[in-house]
Amino acid sequence: MSALSQLAWAHAHETLIWASKRRGARHTFNYTLINSPNPEGQLSSVWHIPTVPSREKRQGYHPTQKPLKLLRRVLLASSGEGDLVLDPFCGSGTTGVAAKELGRFFVGAEMEAEYCELAARRIGATQRGCVLREILASRPVAALGTSSPSEL
Repeated sequence: MSALSQLAWAHAHETLIWASKRRGARHTFNYTLINSPNPEGQLSSVWHIPTVPSREKRQGYHPTQKPLKLLRRVLLASSGEGDLVLDPFCGSGTTGVAAKELGRFFVGAEMEAEYCELAARRIGATQRGCVLREILASRPVAALGTSSPSEL
């Protein structure tokens, strides 16, 4: 088998799961917070987000660390301020960092002590609500929730 054929089928996506403990519970999907500010653009199920920048690995290395931009967008789409977010495979704590930045509560589980310590360092160094305040400050009161800052 050629090297090219092996590269052509590389795993290049993440699957997101919404879950609720109550039957019939309504899910949250904040379409307007993550949709393109361009009125001719349409939100797609494929998000093109670059790999993790080196500044996000200052606290330590994890082999499958996710970009903060991805988790911010996921949490903006699927939760509200003050909601509880669970990451049962916490790894480097990116979900916890994004949750704290966006004013969500977070519970994570990780089996490897080294990665638990990394996650604790990253989450501990994060300021609660800092990105949420930026989002709210950048929008007119009448338009809250109607466009998405491109940096998220």
